[in-house]
Amino acid sequence: MKLLLVSPSRKFGKKVVKAIKIPQLSLHILASLTPRDVDITVVDEEIREIDFSLDFDLVGISCMTATANRSYQLSDMFRQRGSRVVLGGIHPTILPQEAIQHADAVVIGEAEGCWADVIDDFRKRRLQKFYHVPEPDLSRFPFPRRDFHIDKALFNCVGLVTTRGCPYACEFCSVTDFYGRKIRHRSVSRVVEDIKQSGSKTFLILDDNVTGHPKYSKELFEALIPLGIGWVGQSSISLAKDKEMLKLCRLSGCAALFFGLESVSPSSLVGMEKTLKSVEETEEAIKIIQDNGIAFHPSIILGFDTDTKAIFDDTLEFLAKAKLPTMALHVLTPYPGTRIYHRFKDQGRIISHDWSHYDHHTVVFQPKNMTPQELAEGHHYVQSEFCSFSSIVRHIPFLLRVSPINLRRIMLFLLLNITGKSVAKCIDISLDWADNNKKWDSQKSRPDDKVLRGSNVFSSDQAHLPFQSLKDGLPYKKDESDLNEENKIP
Repeated sequence: MKLLLVSPSRKFGKKVVKAIKIPQLSLHILASLTPRDVDITVVDEEIREIDFSLDFDLVGISCMTATANRSYQLSDMFRQRGSRVVLGGIHPTILPQEAIQHADAVVIGEAEGCWADVIDDFRKRRLQKFYHVPEPDLSRFPFPRRDFHIDKALFNCVGLVTTRGCPYACEFCSVTDFYGRKIRHRSVSRVVEDIKQSGSKTFLILDDNVTGHPKYSKELFEALIPLGIGWVGQSSISLAKDKEMLKLCRLSGCAALFFGLESVSPSSLVGMEKTLKSVEETEEAIKIIQDNGIAFHPSIILGFDTDTKAIFDDTLEFLAKAKLPTMALHVLTPYPGTRIYHRFKDQGRIISHDWSHYDHHTVVFQPKNMTPQELAEGHHYVQSEFCSFSSIVRHIPFLLRVSPINLRRIMLFLLLNITGKSVAKCIDISLDWADNNKKWDSQKSRPDDKVLRGSNVFSSDQAHLPFQSLKDGLPYKKDESDLNEENKIP
């Protein structure tokens, strides 16, 4: 049996620099759950092309909303070639009826609890349409297979997971739709053994909140101290209030943490389930965390209903005042299944259901206090200003505030800022697809896919429409009533 596991690319034909890519983990986990007698090929399209000269019995595709179009294209392609296809990930979980139009089976939610059944059913020729095991026990599953080496990054940074679930329920976030609000974790001993088996000394912990369960987090950090590793991850800013955990976090090897600040607008913060409700409290928390030797990498979102055009300069002013050398900037994206998606849809404010636009950087809704183009231009302005050459030079003293200073920290600083410059160049400020979709239709196929050239997979008049069009440009109708329900099995 030949199995292909694929993580599709977001932008067809474009590759990312390995050093700045988030390490692949989901496909490694699926590979570890697959029987050893299966011949497995793993491809991350952000790194390399799929070899379409090979034949596969079963194809598993991990699908996010931004990669849904490409996922459906690949699914249709492989099914026409005789392979059976399984779709999984956040997008098929939220829109299973849409996904099944392009697949033989859909895994809803986490795959750990049902992947063995998928393989067994395929072998017995009784593949089901839908598989779902809610909140599987993470302690029961094997270590990820990392022997494929599909995305070895700078410093050999390896992806690692210790917990799943997030106690918060932000209106714009889809994490709880997939993993739930209950925090589940692997045993500390299993995490330590996973680290030892990986052969790496540098890790990206992919938890949505590595400090979300204080008792477990402290036990984990204490166990990491003797290992002498370095790691980065994601945390809530409430870490600044727990001095013991902050100290253990740093001693365990934490070099930097990603924090969801979301906004620098006081009125926006009040409406969110955030521990800190004022800009002043946030600035103090940033200082505390950085004074403890942990770099603070904030995520900021533009486009909340309280945002006016003043938010752009306010954001730059805040970043300078807080002396932050890096940041991740996004526009608000109403992902399917989130409360904000439903609110905007009910208000008639969604301007695109082309999932390729749901990439954190394209405006797909009508903002409350500005036009979509003004939001796009403001996003481009903030990104460009913060990542300009002169700004990067000004950020160097901010970097030096956080000790210890070493080559890895300097390289991370440079990579994040250079990446930010690249992001600014890719931001679409024209939004001409809102009135003319021909431009975007022409970009939905990959001219470098050898299978498309001289092949009968698609006729020439179909090549620009690789996935089945949805009625009225909306999500599949049968999914609408299930979008935000806890049990999404059709």
